[in-house]
Amino acid sequence: HLIWVLRCERVIQERTHSIGKIHHRWLSTINARPTDDGITATKIKRDKRTIQKVKDTWEYVLRNQMDLPDDWITSREVLVGRTRRA
Repeated sequence: HLIWVLRCERVIQERTHSIGKIHHRWLSTINARPTDDGITATKIKRDKRTIQKVKDTWEYVLRNQMDLPDDWITSREVLVGRTRRA
């Protein structure tokens, strides 16, 4: 989806994108899904089964999974190796 959005911005809106900007948007896009799933599991559904399902889905694909804190699912930090900038 991000590639399509970037292409439309470039072709239709005649925008140019720097490598740094593309990289930042890629990290944001990649990190949004596990973060959104964590919020859904811990703030909206709030049941152990949903929380475990999110953990089972994402823990193995996250970088440095052995270094993840037990409560990573409630963290608002970026989960694949970058911390969120203010």
